[in-house]
Amino acid sequence: MMCGTRWKRSLPNMSDKTASSENACIHRLRDGADKKLLGLLGFAARARKLICGTDLCRDAIRRGQLPLVIVAGDASENTKKRITDACSYYDADVCLTKLPSSVLSKQIGKTADIAVIGVSDMNFVNGIAALFDE
Repeated sequence: MMCGTRWKRSLPNMSDKTASSENACIHRLRDGADKKLLGLLGFAARARKLICGTDLCRDAIRRGQLPLVIVAGDASENTKKRITDACSYYDADVCLTKLPSSVLSKQIGKTADIAVIGVSDMNFVNGIAALFDE
């Protein structure tokens, strides 16, 4: 069962879901795919196709503008729950990474730590979809 019908490339169905979000599609990156993810996020930031921050991402999810949300590994449990619940309700996919928020924010050119990044362009989403575990 795959959520996020807007994906052109189908993502694998991951079995490890959090208890708070039964219906959310939560995916984890393959080992060694962190550098490729950071490169794609850098390009997407340069193209201004990212939405940064928990509240802005939740608003964009509600409007149907974010097919994919990336959450940093050191994000708080409350942030993870709020994002996964919104993605579950509005049919968006979540990618939990092991990367800390300082690395993610540095890669996209932000000085403050950003724990939640939303990708709004489908071309970048399809590129990131290739980095998930099969």
